[in-house]
Amino acid sequence: MRDSAALRVQGLVKRYGAFTAVDSVDLTVERGQAYGLLGPNGSGKTTTLSCVLGLLDASGGKAEVLGVPSDRLYELQGRLACVFDTPALLPGHTIGQNLAYHRRLRGPASPKGAGIDEGAALELVGLGGLAKRRASNLSLGQKKRLSLAAALSGEPELIILDEPLSGLDPMGVRDIMHLFAELHGRGITLIVSSHRLHEMQALLTHCAVIHRGRVLHEGTLESLLGDDATVHVRAGDEARARVALADLGEVTNAPEGGLHVRSQPGDAPRIARALVAAGIDLQALAPQRRGLQAAFEALVDQDLARHGEAHAEPHLPSLHAQRANGGAA
Repeated sequence: MRDSAALRVQGLVKRYGAFTAVDSVDLTVERGQAYGLLGPNGSGKTTTLSCVLGLLDASGGKAEVLGVPSDRLYELQGRLACVFDTPALLPGHTIGQNLAYHRRLRGPASPKGAGIDEGAALELVGLGGLAKRRASNLSLGQKKRLSLAAALSGEPELIILDEPLSGLDPMGVRDIMHLFAELHGRGITLIVSSHRLHEMQALLTHCAVIHRGRVLHEGTLESLLGDDATVHVRAGDEARARVALADLGEVTNAPEGGLHVRSQPGDAPRIARALVAAGIDLQALAPQRRGLQAAFEALVDQDLARHGEAHAEPHLPSLHAQRANGGAA
């Protein structure tokens, strides 16, 4: 029976001398998920992926990708694709030549077939008609799109993306995020390493929060966001409104003006009734659910409170640099 997991990591450890960059990490990514590995810079995301992909030798634990151990990923034959933070392209060659080069590196087509046609892959990523343009003449966003086209032409079941939004302008971020959503809609499993939380919230179905090499949370995005909600209230008499709402939740000043009432989802009608019953002019009321940024910050703050400030992490090479150097740290 085929393993339902696209990625399974158990007890993964990576040490650099006395420093532990990855500390007993367990992760499970099921097929079909859009999974985020979330954490600040230096948290261990790239090191974890480097061990998963066999670019670094783990100090302990194990990882399997699509049921294959990390030291035998060559057996996947195009079923796995990786897109690195810095696009790995031949700058003096055209888009078409780069795709041909990646095709030859990938080797024989996967057992499922020859993969997505390269012309169709270029159309999908928005580079249709540009096959003769040199890679050196592309913008950073276009280079990242070309890396995705090269990955897609292998017909991958799983794509791992390391900091795919780094260096992009707002329009480039929007376009790449739309493309990720389309790929996920096609049934491709995505694993995205990122610290760009606002954008990730719109894409992810599941995530893990990693900080100082430890997993602080893993599960659905909904389980991370939890049930905490805030209602933004504007009232004619804020002092009286504070008193009227004191029993319904914590009341604080809202940065944008008015009051924030920390409550549970669905509490907005109770808040409105309490203000009306107290004879207070209700000018505006808007429920606001806690976002990914707030949930993430709460986890990290709790971790810092439990363990104190961490020593600075030594400089570790990027995933692309580790790949270029054959996995040497």
